Amino acid sequence: MAFIYLLLLPLSITILIVISVSRFLSTASKHKPPPPPGPKPWPIIGNLHQLGKQPHVSFQHFSQLYGPLISLRLGSQLLIVASSPAAAAEILRTHDRRLSARFIPAVMPYETMELERKAIVWASNCSNDQWKALRAMCRNQIFSAKAIESQAAVRERKAAQMVEFLEGKLGETVSIGEVVFAAIFDSLSNLMLSRDYIGFESSETANRLKSLIRRLTELGTCPNLADFFPFLKKLDPQGLRREAFRRCNELYSVWQPYVKERRERRQREQYGAQDFLDIFLENGLDDDQIDWLSLELFTAGTDTNTTTTEWAMTELIRNKGAMDKLREELKSQLSSL
Repeated sequence: MAFIYLLLLPLSITILIVISVSRFLSTASKHKPPPPPGPKPWPIIGNLHQLGKQPHVSFQHFSQLYGPLISLRLGSQLLIVASSPAAAAEILRTHDRRLSARFIPAVMPYETMELERKAIVWASNCSNDQWKALRAMCRNQIFSAKAIESQAAVRERKAAQMVEFLEGKLGETVSIGEVVFAAIFDSLSNLMLSRDYIGFESSETANRLKSLIRRLTELGTCPNLADFFPFLKKLDPQGLRREAFRRCNELYSVWQPYVKERRERRQREQYGAQDFLDIFLENGLDDDQIDWLSLELFTAGTDTNTTTTEWAMTELIRNKGAMDKLREELKSQLSSL
């Protein structure tokens, strides 16, 4: 009998703890304001099954049923969607401070604290001193009107080289996306490191860089179970975070030798700021910060612009009227120069 009591004792304690925690959570939830209306979520998956292949269309449908401000459950995550100008204004103006935190995808290969030390785009906290210092550096020294004007020669040179390359391919099939990607990437690499990396002719290095950047972009947008169920982040069931870490290190290896060389050169001789790397070094950034900021600038500036240009060219080819109008506008503008 005593043995049975010994077995029942830990079980009874466990049951009491579970009941107490459940009551506490239930009481706490009663004091929270209810979320906006929305479709009833299913257990575990929430409303994931209702998003479909075009989530924006589903959001619009839900807004007609439940109003301009709706709530959805994506796994264990709560999503609030504003579908009217008034609701958007409430979020972006009236309550912007409370709602300014950023969602960091689970695919990010670094912990939140590490990202807050070196990231601008993917920092979860946009009010700490480190983020403000990085933002001020970029705003005042890299993206200021004076800095952008001083970079015009690089952009013009790359545009001229692209036109010259396309003229040399007259009568041949050319992938506009590949050419634009090379022009944009080398423009950025000249601004950042004062050198070309890709060139317009296909090469092993060019193909490797294109593949790396595009794969990183894909990883950032790929559906990830850990985004919907945060407790899975450490497990990384799809292996996306591990792959992102590996791909990031591959991309870092492209410019790390030049960062080391420039750092050593600046220690040996007087060296004024000539590109983004010099600005990073003058502001005391370490190698990890330079690696991540360079990655953010390259990935943000290349794939999106390439895709936009490629689709714009596609639409112009499909729409003869728009193409003719653009040609006339170019003729009138260029003839006045």
